[in-house]
Order: sequence, then structure tokens, then C-alpha cells
Amino acid sequence: MKATVLKSPGVLEVQDIPEPETAPDQIKVKIAYAGICGTDPEIVDGRFIPPTLAPGPNIVGHEAAGTIAEIGKDIRGDFKIGQKVAMNFRSSCGACYYCNNRMEHFCEMVTPNTGAMAEYAVYKENTVFPLPEDTPLDIGAFVEPVAVAVHMMDVAQMKVGDTVIITGGGAIGQLLLQFAIGSGASKVLLSEPIAEKRKLAKEMGADVVVDPFNEDLDEAAKKLTDGRGFNLCLEVSGNINVARQLIYLTESCGTIVWCAVYPQDAEIGVPPFYMYQKELTIRSVLVSPYSFIRAVKMLPKLQLKPLITIYPLDDVVKAFADHRAGKAVKVMLKM
Repeated sequence: MKATVLKSPGVLEVQDIPEPETAPDQIKVKIAYAGICGTDPEIVDGRFIPPTLAPGPNIVGHEAAGTIAEIGKDIRGDFKIGQKVAMNFRSSCGACYYCNNRMEHFCEMVTPNTGAMAEYAVYKENTVFPLPEDTPLDIGAFVEPVAVAVHMMDVAQMKVGDTVIITGGGAIGQLLLQFAIGSGASKVLLSEPIAEKRKLAKEMGADVVVDPFNEDLDEAAKKLTDGRGFNLCLEVSGNINVARQLIYLTESCGTIVWCAVYPQDAEIGVPPFYMYQKELTIRSVLVSPYSFIRAVKMLPKLQLKPLITIYPLDDVVKAFADHRAGKAVKVMLKM
């Protein structure tokens, strides 16, 4: 089969390698589409090394959908050959302290699945989620990022009538915009330096879009919120300076949620007296526990087609380059 292999930091290559074997407790999926996540270039370039990443060459990718090609003999669910599915990229053990204490995303014995940017991949049963038969598989490949946005909204605990700022107009930012509007936000501002993404956000319903490189974000925030700041600040740009800036753009008793892979040695000085005065809450997001079934249910309610740009698998190097350059909201590889 063809697969995108990370040979060494910064070196991606499409190779012909053997199909993965299906263990008794696994399901083999014929991958149709795999998305490039914001973390994937960080992994490829060696800036972020997930704790579950094995040493040596690895197949890249974790956002995907496809059809079931083989079912292990110990699988207990009602799965069928040819069934459309989307997949989580990590299997929690269900037995450790964290799994038994409503924190499966901190599982101490998590099992990573094989990379998704390949013609076939194998998955544990608890990471395979059936899709409605009428779901296009490029839309199905959006389930993992939708699950992240679902979890982020869980963490944010948004209320009807809240004012919301979203910093970053990539895939997660555009999903959060749709969720915030659908959940009853009274006003939403999205900040994004790339014009095409700002235009898309405006078409999706943002009240205000801001180019933070050429416009005054602080001034736009004050104008939209009558000088009070936002009830909810959602940071998905990965810019450490923006993460700090949001502290000062938050309304009293407001909430800030950071959801990005920031530089591992970066620190943000949080002003404790200011926090005391404002009663602010800062939260963060790691992956997407207990969110995949809800993400599947939300697919028909979301505008996803306008976010997708598709590349053939053989053009993976160009696809990554265009992703880094911000030329697309969600780059997907077609197997």
C-alpha cells in the first residue's frame, strides 16, 4: 500500500509498504481521506513529539474516514465490511486511574493507532465510529477536528447571549464559530491574518472579522463589547502572545480557553492581582474525550464543504507546504 512516511524530521516521502495486519481486537479501514491537523507539521518538523510516537520512521496523520476492510475475530460490535466509519487516533485502556475517573484523555496505557495518511490503517474497536451511509467520506474525515471543537465548547461552558472572540481562523476556529453562533452567542469576533479565512468567517456569520497584523484587535474588541470585553475567549492560533493578550480582552467573570500546541518552553506571565479583580477563568484543551459520537451527529448541521481542499496522496509534500502557508482551511489527502 502507499503511505506517507516521516523518515526523519522534515523529510516526508510516499512509500510502498506492506498493509498492516489486523489483530483479533482490531478493525482494518480502507482510508478514503485523511486531513492535515495543525499538529502534523509540528510533528513532521520535530517541534512536537507526542509521547506515544514510536522511534524511527512513522506513518503520519490521525484525522481520517474510510470503509471497513477487515474485522478481527474478537470484535463484539455490529460492524460490517464496507461500512463507512470515522476514527479516533488513540485508544484509552478503560482500566487505569484516569479512565475510571472520567479523564480518559489522560489514560496511562493509551494505545496509538497506525498512521492515517495511508491506504489502510488498523484501529481498536473503541476508536471506530460508524457514519450514516449518506455521509460523504471527506465530510466524515472531519469528525476528529469536530470532536476537538465539541470538547472545547464543553470546557468553555458558553451561555446563551455570551459575547465570543475566536483567535485563529483555521479549521478549529471556523468550527468554533459555527458552534458559538448555533449555541446563541450574541456577538462573535474572529481574528485571523489571512484574508480568505476572514472572508469565509464573515460568510459563516461572524459579526466582525479582524486582521490582527494590520488592525487594532484591542480597539475592535472594545467597540464590539461596549468596552467590557468578551465573556468567552477561544484561542486556537497557537500564538503565545495572543494567548496572553486574551487575558486583557475578557469581561469580568469571563473564561479564556487555550487550544493549541504552543512552544514547549513558552511561559505566560499571568497577572494575579488583575485576575483577582476580574475573577477570570483560564482553561485549556487536550484532544477530545467523550466527543466523537456527538461529533458524528453534528456533521449534517455544519458547513464543512467550504473548508475542504483536497490533494492526491502523491502531492503530500505540496499539501503540507500549502497548509503551512495558510492556503487552505482544511487540507485533505485523497488515498
